Amino acid sequence: MRKYCKLLATRRMAVMLFQGFSSGLPLAIVGSTLQAWFAVNGVDVITIGFLSLVGQPYVYKFLWSPIFDRYILGFLGRRRGWLLVIQIFLVVTIITM
Repeated sequence: MRKYCKLLATRRMAVMLFQGFSSGLPLAIVGSTLQAWFAVNGVDVITIGFLSLVGQPYVYKFLWSPIFDRYILGFLGRRRGWLLVIQIFLVVTIITM
């Protein structure tokens, strides 16, 4: 038991705990806090229901994450290349809307 407690007290584990917390924080904010804030401010239920669609990328992450892990975009590396492609896609989508 001491071995595991000692492992959990290391700097690496503290960094991983912080990163895990911060990666889940946006979903928690959008999922509950923002919906409650809208309800208090009188936004109708249908609009609040549509807000739940914001969390869909998190729900279907198991489908799209293997693509990001498998294919490397050569010009910027794995992460930066995919981020650039996604940002361009988002800009085009927002302009289209």
